[in-house]
Amino acid sequence: MEAIKNGLKKNNIEYSIDLQDIKYRDDIVEYEKEIGTAVRVIMFITASYLKSIDCMFEMTEIFKKSDVMERVFPIVDITPISRNRKGLEEIKDYWQKQKVEASAQMQTEVGSSDYIIDELRKINAIIKALDEFWYYIVHINTGVFKTLLENDAALLMEEIQKTTPYRTVKLDEGVIPTGETQPTMIRKTIQNGEKSVYVENNTGSIIIN
Repeated sequence: MEAIKNGLKKNNIEYSIDLQDIKYRDDIVEYEKEIGTAVRVIMFITASYLKSIDCMFEMTEIFKKSDVMERVFPIVDITPISRNRKGLEEIKDYWQKQKVEASAQMQTEVGSSDYIIDELRKINAIIKALDEFWYYIVHINTGVFKTLLENDAALLMEEIQKTTPYRTVKLDEGVIPTGETQPTMIRKTIQNGEKSVYVENNTGSIIIN
């Protein structure tokens, strides 16, 4: 994680990470949903990740959007789980058991439990998304995770930047005649990208593409 954070900082890539960006009394589920809409997502997938309800629910939010191949950058080390059909079967069995246990607990509750209902909703979403998720991490070449993280994750940063739109702000200056004694500077700001631009005391046009 430190290598990735260092690489992002070096390359001036803004990022969010749950350990430091979920503030006191923030809604964790809402943050998990926000991850799903991120422009780029680095997924560090380990064996414990595959059996974590919070991590796997984040996965379901990420895979709701169709452009997974462009947005998601997986770093995979799921040892000792096999990265094949048997591995998928193992993970499916695990989540089916979690569903059965949660459902059985619901039957013993005197009243309805909002917590268990919400947990069952997450588990059902995980089970539904498992095939697509597994197909992705099995069929895409994720390389050797240690190599990806060398030199502050230089290779990973390079791959991320290949898919990130290049944003530029160009400033043109010229002079236009006026009725005043002194000429007035005109500044034309042309922006390509999504970031907002603030120009103070501007005379001229601002073009946002």
